[in-house]
Amino acid sequence: MNPELIKSSTRAIDHLAFALDVNDPQIALCLVESLSGRVGYFKIGLELFASLGPQFVTAVREKAPESGLFLDLKLHDIPVTVGRAVKALAYLKPDLLTIHAQGGQAMMKAAVEEAGESVILAVTVLTSLTSADFPLLSSPDSSPRAYALSLADKAVVAGCQGLVCSPLEASDLRAKLGPEPLLVVPGVRPSWMKISNDDQKRAASVESALAAGADLLVVGRPIRQAPDPAQAAERICQEIALALKL
Repeated sequence: MNPELIKSSTRAIDHLAFALDVNDPQIALCLVESLSGRVGYFKIGLELFASLGPQFVTAVREKAPESGLFLDLKLHDIPVTVGRAVKALAYLKPDLLTIHAQGGQAMMKAAVEEAGESVILAVTVLTSLTSADFPLLSSPDSSPRAYALSLADKAVVAGCQGLVCSPLEASDLRAKLGPEPLLVVPGVRPSWMKISNDDQKRAASVESALAAGADLLVVGRPIRQAPDPAQAAERICQEIALALKL
């Protein structure tokens, strides 16, 4: 998959990934059916993959053959292990596959070398982390912004075509790295949903995330918890279209 297809798309749905963060197969497949054609990508995370296994990835492909597959496993281990894991996942043909940039350049390079047609996304700093966490994670004077910039730079050098960052760091990454990397941004909330103090501490609106340089927005709760998930996805796509002037 060419990241430029997302960047240049004039369809709002191609800029929206739905986080399928449930572990009940019936609920998950019902969401896939109702949202097929209304979101560009289905993101299958660690919870769902651990609960239902690789066969569920195949089931999603069958239910929504026109949608992209975003496998969000955030692989993080020694280079050889991650390289082999990426190679082992190749039969699932994920369009997007995440690894942790904190694993280092050799690990990221090993993932890229085994990725085939999948785009490797390097996760910089999780949206659940704040400055208060950084004395434990990095140097005492570091910050999410500084750490994200450092990791992103290393990821691009290692060959990663995309990055995952919070909306609060997106503009800095875009300014430093230019237009090429695909910026995938979670922690996005539509205008009609109050940004709450949940586990995503560094969140922002659809409009501000796109203005900061995001290419693909990852949205979970606002769609998943809505009375009508399909309608919620359509409303978010309307916001995307307005922000991008599509």
